Amino acid sequence: MESTNIFQIMGTTGSLIMCASSIPQIVKTYRMKCADNLSGSYLAILMLGMTLILFYALHVKDIVFIMGNSISLTLTTILIVLRHKYNTSVRQSDTCALRPPG
Repeated sequence: MESTNIFQIMGTTGSLIMCASSIPQIVKTYRMKCADNLSGSYLAILMLGMTLILFYALHVKDIVFIMGNSISLTLTTILIVLRHKYNTSVRQSDTCALRPPG
């Protein structure tokens, strides 16, 4: 196997892992209906970094990073929407700590 193919597989695998890393947080936030522990600064900086990487990947036409960052940006956008939705509703009920799912 050529080293180029090995690095392409590594890049694809890494991109898939990075995309999947957001899913547990999305599921937890949705189930708990609580976003108290999601940092807005973290999400904003993450979005900025992923957007810049996406622009670079588009420039060099790297399909692995284009797809990986597009998916990651979508998942992070979902987290931001959930954070906004549940932080707004939490303000009305004061807290969501230890709120049971369901």
